[in-house]
Amino acid sequence: MWGRLLEDINEELGDLIKLEKQMINNLKLAGTLQALRRDVILCTAGFCKFEQELQKELEYGKNEYGDLHIQLIEKHRMRYLKIVENLAMLKRNVHQRLLEKRIK
Repeated sequence: MWGRLLEDINEELGDLIKLEKQMINNLKLAGTLQALRRDVILCTAGFCKFEQELQKELEYGKNEYGDLHIQLIEKHRMRYLKIVENLAMLKRNVHQRLLEKRIK
């Protein structure tokens, strides 16, 4: 589930990056968008690796599902929520800058 949502966020960031290049032309905003895209890609990779390790543990491991797994899931969940929060902030920033361009 999170993997698909992160893919959607990555696509949306691609659209925002294009919009910034074509209409806003602000280097700081462009850098911030690229930084968030990098975070999304790293989060996606980390989450995929975690899922693979969890699946391997469930199939072949001798350890039971426990507190360590719950802590790792919570860590990934918090990272995902931070990305969603940053995306919402950046979208507001992009929309504000577009409105400012329209007024000028």
